[in-house]
Amino acid sequence: MNRRRHFILLGIASLMGLFSACDMLEEVYDDPTIEKQEGQYYIDATDYAQWVYINFHTPTPTITISTISPDDLTETGAPAEWDIAQHRYDVKTNGAAVMMTPYHSIKELEAAGLPDEGEWVEDEESEQCITVDMSHMMEGYLTYAPGHKNKELGKWVEVDTSNMPPNYTMHDNVMLLRLKDGTYAAIQLANFMSTDSYQVKGWMTVNYKYPMFN
Repeated sequence: MNRRRHFILLGIASLMGLFSACDMLEEVYDDPTIEKQEGQYYIDATDYAQWVYINFHTPTPTITISTISPDDLTETGAPAEWDIAQHRYDVKTNGAAVMMTPYHSIKELEAAGLPDEGEWVEDEESEQCITVDMSHMMEGYLTYAPGHKNKELGKWVEVDTSNMPPNYTMHDNVMLLRLKDGTYAAIQLANFMSTDSYQVKGWMTVNYKYPMFN
């Protein structure tokens, strides 16, 4: 092989290696498994005997409803893959930690960047996690189901029952979730009542963005 042809072949090989490296970098920085999404979802969380599951790891949030038996407190219909679940104003996570931010829009949080200060709160287990049956309230007791929930996320609606009717206070602070796979999601409660003229409490309108800072 002459010297000129040898250099030409080396040059082609170098270019091919460069293109391969570029392809690899493109795959790393444009991971097709992470669906970028932003918008709003609206769910019916009025039923005390249901969990509403949300999965952000799909092109649009996947909503699945499970049912809790008030007799034996067993749950049926829970999905295998999910990120958060809502029961009225209570929320549980699938291994996430949550931080309530001081921001009142997701764009504000995004502009400020990933917080380097703040408390990350994980779910807590409880034998009386959620109320599943209100029918015996006049008899002086309620039926509770055991489980776990995130008290930080539950702060988005505070219910004061010291007087009747109860007083509801909504907080629209953006909640930042550090999911169990290391990605981040942002959610913000926009309304906790139905958008029709009846304004039924427990219909949740939530702004979201996933992934955040990824």
